Amino acid sequence: MPKLTKAVIDCSSAKDKNYIVWDTEIKGFGCQVLKSGTTKTYVFYYWSPLTKKKGYVKIGCHGNITVDFARNAAKKLAAAVASGIDPRKEKEEKLIEEKQSLLFSDFFEIFKTKHVLVAYKDNGRNNMGYASLHILPYFDQKKLDEISSKDIRSFLDSLAHISTTANRCFALLSIAFKKAEDWEYLPPRSNPCTGVNKYKENQKQRFLSEGELKKLEESLLQQQKEQPGSYCTVNAIFLVLYTGCRVGEVLSLKWENVHLSDRYIHLPDTKTGEGARPLNQKAIDLLSSMAPKVGNPYVFYGKIPGQPMANIKTAWGKILKRAGIKDFRIHDLRHSFASFALKKGVPLVHVSKLLGHRNIATTMRYAHLELEQLKESTNIVNQVFG
Repeated sequence: MPKLTKAVIDCSSAKDKNYIVWDTEIKGFGCQVLKSGTTKTYVFYYWSPLTKKKGYVKIGCHGNITVDFARNAAKKLAAAVASGIDPRKEKEEKLIEEKQSLLFSDFFEIFKTKHVLVAYKDNGRNNMGYASLHILPYFDQKKLDEISSKDIRSFLDSLAHISTTANRCFALLSIAFKKAEDWEYLPPRSNPCTGVNKYKENQKQRFLSEGELKKLEESLLQQQKEQPGSYCTVNAIFLVLYTGCRVGEVLSLKWENVHLSDRYIHLPDTKTGEGARPLNQKAIDLLSSMAPKVGNPYVFYGKIPGQPMANIKTAWGKILKRAGIKDFRIHDLRHSFASFALKKGVPLVHVSKLLGHRNIATTMRYAHLELEQLKESTNIVNQVFG
C-alpha cells in the first residue's frame, strides 16, 4: 500500500466497484475512486471518540485540491480525534450554527423557493405580497435565531388596525419558522410563534343573491361592450362563475386541456394536485364561442406573447362598481357557485368534487346551506301527512 501522491492517484483506474487507495503514513487517510473512474475524493475514516462508531469526513476532490493539502487536512482531523473530538459532529454543529446565524431575509428567500411557490400555487403571489409589504420590512435584518415571541407579538400589534392581514402574516410566519426547524436552521421546539394568539376574525361568507347575480352578468356584458379589449377578462370571470374553479386554475388553462366533446377541462397542476372539472352547458357555450390566439396556448391570453393573463383585479373592481355590488371578492364567485348548487339540490359530496376539494371536510363550510335545502325538502314530505 503506497504513500498517496499525485502520481499514485492519477494512475488509479476504475474497477468493478468503488474502492479506496489508502495512505501508508496517516491512518484512515485515503482517496476514494468511483467505479466510473471520473471522480476521486480524498477521505478520512476514524473511530469516533464520542460514539465509538466508525465515521468519515470528505476532504475534497482530487484536482480541486492537491494531495498535500488533503494530507495536511487529514493530519488535523487525526489530531482532533486524538484529543477526543468527533470531526464530523463538529462539522455538523458548525453548519447548524452557520444556518442559525442567517438573517431572516436570507432564510425567507430559501423558504419562498422551497415551500411558498411550490405548496401554495395559486396563493403564492398573495403570500409574497404579505411578505414584501409587512413581514420583510419588519424582520428583514434580524437574525433568524434571535427573533422571539415578543417580536412576533409586537409585529402583530403593529398591524392591529388590519387584523385580517395580521393573521395572514402570522400564518405565513408560523409555517416559515416550522420549516426553519424542519430544515435545521433552528433547533427543535424553538418556533417563536408558538403560544402567540392571532386576532379574532368574523369570517362572514359572502354569496351572490340571485338579484346580484343578474346585475353582475349585466355588468360583465356591458364591460365587454364598452371595452372590447376586455374580452379575455370578462370570459375568464364568467368561467369562474360557471365552473367554481379557482381564478388561477382558469387563468392558467390551456386549449390542449379543454375537452368540449367530453364536457370537461383537465387541470394538470392545482392547489390540491392534478384534476378535472366537468363543464355545464353554460361553460361549454362560453368556451365554444372563444377562438384561440395564434401562437398562444392559453385560453385567456395576456399582453405578453405566449403568456396567460396576469391579473384581472383592476377590471374586477370596475365591474363590481358598475353592478353596485359591495364587499365581494372574485374568490367569492367560487362560494356562490357552491351556494347555487346546494340550493338546487346538488348533494354536498358532489359540490365537494365540483370544487376540486381534496376531502369533503373542506366543503363542510357550506353545510348550513345544505341544511336549509333539507328543511325545504322535509316540508315537501310534510304534505304527505295532511
